[in-house]
Amino acid sequence: MFLVNPVQYPFVPAGTCDAASRIVAISGADVLTNGKLHLPQLKELHFAGNTMLLAVGEIDGAPCFVCRYPEKEIPAGFSFVPGRFLLAGADFSTREAFCRAREMLLWRESHRFCGKCGGALTPSTNDLAMKCPACGALYFPQIAPAVIVAITRNDGGEILLAHNHRFADGVFSLIAGFVEAGETAEEAVHREIREETGIEVDGLRYLASQSWPFPNSLMLAFSARYAGGEIIVDHNELAECNWYKKGALPKLPEKGSIARAVLDAFEGKNGIPL
Repeated sequence: MFLVNPVQYPFVPAGTCDAASRIVAISGADVLTNGKLHLPQLKELHFAGNTMLLAVGEIDGAPCFVCRYPEKEIPAGFSFVPGRFLLAGADFSTREAFCRAREMLLWRESHRFCGKCGGALTPSTNDLAMKCPACGALYFPQIAPAVIVAITRNDGGEILLAHNHRFADGVFSLIAGFVEAGETAEEAVHREIREETGIEVDGLRYLASQSWPFPNSLMLAFSARYAGGEIIVDHNELAECNWYKKGALPKLPEKGSIARAVLDAFEGKNGIPL
């Protein structure tokens, strides 16, 4: 089980931490794990005593810290794996710890000064926030909600997939986009579909959510039924958009994302709930 900290804490030297602490050691979007996708203990990493760690909670009863991996040599039995790979195969506690840790580290690195008065921020002793001692402003971790939608037609036999300019060659996925200020998630779904494809949908239904720490999103998955219109691709975002039948899907995103989970459900016996 992973438990988050009740308040924000300052970075602390590794030499002051429990040797049995679990460490989310990050390099870019990758994380250090062993062959079973378990996080290393502090004693296995041989950090210098002044390596700075950020407490993010507890994992299976042990303190959990995050840091950028400062060493050139990787300890025996460990390797860096893509965060997406971890989300696809690690246990629930490890996935939770990684998502929380990566988002908190990026947030702390980018929120060092007050946006109102410019003063240096310090961890709040009452909230999971950073506080400005000069003007009292509070800054909480930022989450960027995004919607992703599986649009089907012909009684769920076909699904709309698109290739975004940012995707790897040949990869197709679901229509997605960020929720804008003043929108509900449902309004964002309809807007993104209109902007990117020109079609209309109905029967909108919430499916599931996923923390997506690349860098700080919360993915909200929906299903919807095609209700009319011709596909007009918004080439600013998409390169291609087509209908695909079950059993004849193009190259899909790697496992680990909620998009792939929804597409696997589409290909399954029961399909996506309509």
